[in-house]
Order: sequence, then C-alpha cells, then structure tokens
Amino acid sequence: MRSRAAVLLAVAAGLAVVCCSPPPGSGGGPAGGGAGYGGRFVFPLRFEPKTLNFVSVDEQYGVLVLRLVGDGLVDHDAGLRVVPRLARSWELSADGRRLTFHLRPGVRFHDGVPLTSADVVYTYERVIDPESRALTWMDSFLPIERVEAPDPVTVVVTYRAPYAPALHGWDVPILPRHLYEREDFATSRFNRAPVGTGPFRFESWDPGRRIVLQANPDYWAGRPYLDTFVFQVIPSQETTLQALLAAEVDFAMLTPVQWEAHAGSAAFGRRFRALRYLPLFYYYIAWRCDGSNPFFAEPAVRRAMSLALDREGYVSRVLRGNGRIASSLFHPAAGGADPDAPDLPYDPEAAAALLDEAGWRARAESGLRERGGVPFRFTLLIFSGGEDHLMFAQVAQESLRRIGVEVAIERLDWPTLSQRLRKGDFQAALSGAVPGVDPDGVFAMVHSSQIRGGRNYAGLHDAFVDAWLEEGRRTVDPGARADLYIKIDRRLRELQPYAPLFFPVVQAAFSRRFRAVEPSPRGILDHYPGAARIALDGDGA
Repeated sequence: MRSRAAVLLAVAAGLAVVCCSPPPGSGGGPAGGGAGYGGRFVFPLRFEPKTLNFVSVDEQYGVLVLRLVGDGLVDHDAGLRVVPRLARSWELSADGRRLTFHLRPGVRFHDGVPLTSADVVYTYERVIDPESRALTWMDSFLPIERVEAPDPVTVVVTYRAPYAPALHGWDVPILPRHLYEREDFATSRFNRAPVGTGPFRFESWDPGRRIVLQANPDYWAGRPYLDTFVFQVIPSQETTLQALLAAEVDFAMLTPVQWEAHAGSAAFGRRFRALRYLPLFYYYIAWRCDGSNPFFAEPAVRRAMSLALDREGYVSRVLRGNGRIASSLFHPAAGGADPDAPDLPYDPEAAAALLDEAGWRARAESGLRERGGVPFRFTLLIFSGGEDHLMFAQVAQESLRRIGVEVAIERLDWPTLSQRLRKGDFQAALSGAVPGVDPDGVFAMVHSSQIRGGRNYAGLHDAFVDAWLEEGRRTVDPGARADLYIKIDRRLRELQPYAPLFFPVVQAAFSRRFRAVEPSPRGILDHYPGAARIALDGDGA
C-alpha cells in the first residue's frame, strides 16, 4: 500500500501506476472511415535546426523533427496528459523518491538493435553532461540522484527528494548508446542523421531545403499511416502561404491578414481545413536586471517599461484580436498563475511617474529622460526572421518614445540571438517562451542557478523566488503546491524581470487530402500520437 504522500505526489505529477496498450489509431487499421495508408505530408519550418541530436537540440523546430524519429519513455497527448511511449508502465515508491519504469519488450532502433534500459541510462548521462548543452531537458534531470538499469527492461530513477514534475522530463527521446559511444558525442554523424525508435526513420537532410523522414514499418505501435514526412525550410510566412496554395506544402500557419483574406473563401474552404488554438507559447521582453547596464536593475523601472507597452493595441490592431494579453510567466495551459491578480494595464502616465520617482527625468529641450547625465537610450534585440517580432518591437519603440525613452532595434539571426541571450550580452531582448506542461517550467527562466548557461536570460537572482521554486519541486500536496506557485507569480509580477506580452492565437490551414490533424497547445506534431495518426482522407478534395 502506498502512503498518502506518495499518492498525492502521483496526482500532482501524473505519476499514477499505468499499463497501457499502444495509442489508439497508431496502428491496426485506418484512422476512421475513408482514411488509408500512404501519401506524403509536407510541413514548413521557419528555420533549419542546428542539430538533430536528441538531447542537444534546443530549438522548437528541431524538437518537432525528433518527436517523429525518437521515442521518450512517456509523452503528452493533445490534452497535455502524460501517456506511455517506450515505458509500458511505471510506479512510484512510498517515499516519493524512486520512480521505476518498465520498458516495452521487443522495441528496436531503426538499425535493428534492441532498445534496453542501458540506452535510457546513457541518455540520462548525456543530458547531465555540461558538454552536451542539453538545455531542453537539463532542468528536469538536475534533481535526480542516480539512474540504474537492474535488468534490460527496467529503469530505476532515484531523486534526491520528492520531485513533483518528475514524469514530464522523461519525454526526452532515447539515444542509441551503441552508435554514439563509438564517436565523439558533439561531432557524431548521427547528429545530422539520427537513429531512434520512433514512427518515422530519418531518410535525408538537404541543408537549407528539407529534411525527409520515411515510415517505420516495424514501429512497436504499428506502422504510421503516412509513407513520407517532409520538413520543408521556408523562412517567410508569405512564401509558406503561396506554397500551400500551390500544393507544395500541406500545412501553414497564417498571419491575421492572411487569415482574413483566405479563411472565409469558399474556394479556400474546399481545399483546406482551418484550425485555431492557443499554443503553449508566449512573447516576452527580457530586461537584463543584473546590474550590467544602468537601466533595468530596479524593479520600479522594469515595471514602468511594462506599463508603457501598448500590448492591447498590438493585439487589437496588428493581430486583429487573435491573441490574449499575458500578465504572467505562467501559461494558462500549465497552471501556476494567481487567478485573482489583475492584468497589468497599458498606463503610460503611471509608467512616467515611476520613472520620475526613480530619478529618470525628461529633459525639457528633447523630452529624452536621463539620470546622472546618462540618457535613457537602450537597444532591443529581436529575431530577424520573425515579422511579428519586428512589428511588436516597433510598437514598443513608439510606446516608449512617448514617455521619453529611446529604443534602437537590432535584428539578429536565431543562432546569434540565442548566443547573446545565454551570455547575458544585451540590455533588453524580445523573444518567446515554450513554458512546458507544468508550472515548474518557469524554473528555467527565473531561478538563479539558470543565469549562466541556462535560460534565466534576465539574470534575476531573488532569494524568495529561488526558495519557493525549490519548495514547489518537493511539495507533494497539490493544493500546497498550487499556493506556492501563486506566491511565485505574485513576486514575479512585482519584480518584472520579464514583461510578458501576449499569447498569439495560432490560425492555420491544412490540406483536405489528410485527416486526423489534431491541434493541441503544443501544435499538431509535438504531442502523441501526432504525426503517426495523420492519414490520407478518402473523402478529401
């Protein structure tokens, strides 16, 4: 009999003992009337991944590719619930510290070598190795004391203390130890030609153009319906729409202008189905607040910046209302936000008053604020490949100009922007966050341990936030844990290391030649079974 504490931890982390069959629709016949096997689905990528190494990948589009090639022990379905993948079942010890996975028997990597628990241990070792730079997965594995493989189909994970979100981290795709241990991990050829256990096998990578995957006929859950899955690199959203209309891609996210121009058209509707959903993503501005620049070391100044940003106007005018204002670093789908906290309004008068109190006063002749002879003039870094990034940066630039703050916009490609963020080499930066499916996901953005080499780009170091985040990881009672994250949310609203901006509503279209394209807060591919379920539709146009 498990203790009450263990049961509560299981509820909090989704760690109930499970034993499940393969996901419905991923094998054993067509996915509904008229659907069948075969076909090629082309999905556009805004930019090309730097690597296809399962643990070193740190870009959203690289993760999308690898979800199809590799399997984690668990995954999340379209409703963000934990579901089995390589683990057929698991259980938690009475003290809440030991998680035991039982692997599916008979699973093989794409080269025919059997998957064993040793591959899971090897994957864990690579994630915690600093040389791997496994930022996507590292946070979830830091609380682990050890991972053991008592036999080929059993993995025992021991945590230093009860860790409420433990299960979520085990969606990392499992590496083939037998291939990587023969080569240098950082430069291995398998970083560009991955071998996994997933529903699709890697076929080719034409740099700058496309990545091609082929169906895995021996997949443990049954062959996926599609023969081929292609990731086509198309940086421009306008070019992506033209490719959709020309039947060169089968899915496209549409800008608000594109949506208004096409979604209501009968001709468009005969060829494409429309999707709308709120993604597990939001935009923010990081204020570098570690004292490395003279502007954002004080919470009052950062709050003034947030109050001066016309987010409501941007969502209304630029997004045509297709977005939601964000006042918290906690996403609605993951939980954690204080439900009673008011939204941070657009209030330039209050922003100006805060700057006056902080000593940043406007000069009569120019209107530009200064303090101690230093003009309030800073540079905002943005991603050069995002039209939405540029548009909001220009809105922010104008909003801040009205209160006497001058902003220069610097556009960078993603690798350069990512490097500058990690080094803390910036004054302010506009970017986006994929916060994860548990409120602990904010740990990476605000815990002081994540300043160097992690994702605490703002450089926040707050003893209260650190302590509450650590306690939230150990807390087994769901109610007490929720109360902790509300305290964290309130504190972050006071400190404003980041200005949360908005959640953009995704509006997309896909070809009627396919069915079972299911949206989730993580998109149409980054959930399970996802692409393994997409099939030709015999009733499609």
